[in-house]
Amino acid sequence: MRSARDIRPLVLCVTETAAIAAVGAAVGAGLLATAVAAAAWIVAAIIFGLSDRRWWARPRSLYRAAAKTWATASLASWLAAFLSPLAVTPKAMLLLPLAGLAVAVAMRTIWRAVAVHRRRPVLVVDVAGEDRLAAWLAYYWPEWEIVGLVDGRDAAAAAREAAGRGAAVAYYLNGQGAPSPGGLEALPLDDLLQRVSGRVFLEHTDGVRSRCSGARVALKRVMDLCVAAGGLALLAPLMALLAALIKLESQGPAIYRQRRLGRGLRPFEMLKFRSMINEAEQETGPVWAQANDPRCTVVGRVLRPLHLDELPQLVNVVRGEMSLVGPRPERPELADELLRTMPVYRKRLEVRPGITGWAQINQGYDREMDDVRRKLEYDLYYVKHCGPLFDTAILLRTIDAVIFGKPRRPARPDLP
Repeated sequence: MRSARDIRPLVLCVTETAAIAAVGAAVGAGLLATAVAAAAWIVAAIIFGLSDRRWWARPRSLYRAAAKTWATASLASWLAAFLSPLAVTPKAMLLLPLAGLAVAVAMRTIWRAVAVHRRRPVLVVDVAGEDRLAAWLAYYWPEWEIVGLVDGRDAAAAAREAAGRGAAVAYYLNGQGAPSPGGLEALPLDDLLQRVSGRVFLEHTDGVRSRCSGARVALKRVMDLCVAAGGLALLAPLMALLAALIKLESQGPAIYRQRRLGRGLRPFEMLKFRSMINEAEQETGPVWAQANDPRCTVVGRVLRPLHLDELPQLVNVVRGEMSLVGPRPERPELADELLRTMPVYRKRLEVRPGITGWAQINQGYDREMDDVRRKLEYDLYYVKHCGPLFDTAILLRTIDAVIFGKPRRPARPDLP
């Protein structure tokens, strides 16, 4: 049974780039200037998640991502024309990202309008009675008309009825089923749900296997060493200043060492700039992070939202204890509890923990068990899809999360 593929993000990226190239040719920008503007647009689109299917369900979220992409690409294009001998004026250079913006908004708006008015009948198998799942699918896939949610045992009869209503495809939630139920094409729904949500739901974790092995591990390690070593060299003055401010404000060490669990349950000492009063957990022991935590120092209230307290972890990356991208390392006391209540938690320990990660750019600090479950679902998605390209996209998306805060996900029906 082959997987369903959604190539629209790729088509949109190619179309936006083509629009920029067309405007560049019209204003005589030249090949180099057009390439700079196109590259700026693509990088900004990755940073702000313009191609993220989850944004398309709500126009306001789409327009916000498109506006930030356009502003960033315009600034980068203008600076490139201003600071380098490109064969185009800075004002003319601003027209190129504007073409990308127009195409991005127009094509996504047209896609949603057409999808709503030309819905495609589909049958979903192995989910009898799951009305919440139907609402969730309708939210993200408005081009679908769910003509049936049935148990696998009723697939053949339901397929014949669905075919009579114009359905040509049957999606199986568990990825299994008859190759061609009642003449319908059979496709697995699990991968589709994961791609549109960015999560591996805890009810469907059987197929989760780490892709970080062999050449991927070697390439990831090289990237970690290069970026971490370069970052330490460039950020050394800033880190020295932050350490001095921490020491001036309160007693205690500037660098806080905390025992965490790494790959394969191996413990290590994670380094952070101290953002709380000294010995903050002496009386309470390990506790979940809190909003507006009263234990934070004045400097810490600045460091934590900008994640500057994580900078010393570049040393952990150089040592090989952490990676730039991966699941956040957990404290042994809390990890033991999570392993007892959620055995699948062990799968996230198949890769090195990271400074940033897919869960971090999609969700804030853990404050309760529901947050931990949701973040674990994001981590499992990373474990299943990790690789240099995905890591690069996460690093770029981290810029958006640090500058503008965690993305506001549109409200949506809860999955079962």
